[in-house]
Amino acid sequence: MYRLLLKLILFGNLLNPHGQLSASPECTLTGFAGHYMRAYRNRVILNDCYHQLIDDMDKARIAQLGLIALMEGSSQRAGYKVGLTDRKAQEMFAVSRPLVGVLFEQMILPDGAVIALDSAASLLVELDLLARVKSAEINQANSIEDVARHIDAIIPFIELPDAMFRRDSNNAAAILLAGNVGARWGVYGAPITVINEQDLIEYPPAMTLQLSTDTGEVIRSGQGSQILGHPLNSVLFLLKELSLRNETLKPGQIISLGAIGGPVKAQRGRRYTAQYSGYGGKVFTVSVTIQ
Repeated sequence: MYRLLLKLILFGNLLNPHGQLSASPECTLTGFAGHYMRAYRNRVILNDCYHQLIDDMDKARIAQLGLIALMEGSSQRAGYKVGLTDRKAQEMFAVSRPLVGVLFEQMILPDGAVIALDSAASLLVELDLLARVKSAEINQANSIEDVARHIDAIIPFIELPDAMFRRDSNNAAAILLAGNVGARWGVYGAPITVINEQDLIEYPPAMTLQLSTDTGEVIRSGQGSQILGHPLNSVLFLLKELSLRNETLKPGQIISLGAIGGPVKAQRGRRYTAQYSGYGGKVFTVSVTIQ
């Protein structure tokens, strides 16, 4: 069903007779992807009409399929993100399960990156963590232990999503899902190579993570267990979602496992540093500057 709907989205209302995106967005499900891409490129908030139109998760998934298809026209997939993994975040959006989006290579920047505040409609900063896929056998995983066998690194990560919609609407979670879970930028640190898969089972839930600014203020902190009880549970959730989409994880892809403590609004001139301790007795960091 999703494949048929995707064809309708790609070749339906999005295109004018000349095969180009329609200049004036219509508030239709098939028109969402084109409108979102215009808003994304122009760094503006989505038209409010979509808050009434995309009023449940089924419509949101259909809208996201069309959006991802358009995004793939200009960048390769880097992997996926699992959002709303924190209980407080789920309560804020009135949902009981995470959301899945796609990360693209052009979104992912190295440690120390400088990102313009106006490169997004409403730039946020999140304390996050990546896992990197070692083998395609991960797609058959049914437990944390299975997942651990097929991850070759975890990676410090600051995600910088874009809040392109009003979060005070009753169906904000559906709009968030339709809009690729807000993916805009992400900054990664040096990979922490997994030497022993048992380490990946034992350390991540007990790891201490914190996000601070160059003023020394700690603005977010918590433990890895805040991510669905164990960060690798995000991978298991992702695999279930991908099976519905007829998609699979590939070696080298990254998975954003989830944010701790919720987002903070990015401030111009600030440097944000995420610090991770409790994995093998070492401390790891990653930083981003907002200009």
